[in-house]
Amino acid sequence: MEEKLDESEKYIRKMKKFYSLFFILLLVACSSSESSEVESTDENQSEEIVFEQGFGKSPSDFVSNWNKLVSEISSDEETLSYFSINPDNVQWASTDRNILFYQFGINENTQYAFVLNILIEDDIVEGIEFFSPVANDEVTNQRTRLFFLIIIAMSDDTLDKEGRESVLSKVGLYDEVENPNQIGGGVTINKIRYIVEPLVDRGVLRGINFYSTNDTE
Repeated sequence: MEEKLDESEKYIRKMKKFYSLFFILLLVACSSSESSEVESTDENQSEEIVFEQGFGKSPSDFVSNWNKLVSEISSDEETLSYFSINPDNVQWASTDRNILFYQFGINENTQYAFVLNILIEDDIVEGIEFFSPVANDEVTNQRTRLFFLIIIAMSDDTLDKEGRESVLSKVGLYDEVENPNQIGGGVTINKIRYIVEPLVDRGVLRGINFYSTNDTE
């Protein structure tokens, strides 16, 4: 009986370390030849860049500001192509015309898709819903990190580099957890509400939802 308890405790400690390590890999860039696409963006982000947020703008201005930010972050052609929004492929998600839908990497032969929903009210962008897949490869993890930082920048252009990084910490992505359902959390900064929620299927983490909205309360 004591042996079984010891094995159980070892398993719990192992899972805690796993989820902690997972989010370190997810949100901190690591050196790898496979991740050259995103490494160049980290080099450019070492200096502050000039950009304009997308919240409070029209959908077309939001897309334009998003793409301008991406072009400031990296000059790599592949990165620009992947992270930029093609205006021709942005679609209304419903007849109410209050949510615009866009999928990144649609031309790639991959099962992992990043999905962006732009929340519209009176032709003004008021929020973002973003889905990120979870995959056991560094490129997908680094893409997730960069997408999160872009969304934070589009939500609030008054935050500096450290401020944007701190949002990721404050929503609980660095916390150690015992199971994937405990991942994430929320924080309000400068009247913008950021929330991270896990997408769990049968005890397995399948993806992460990241929400950024104006906090009107």
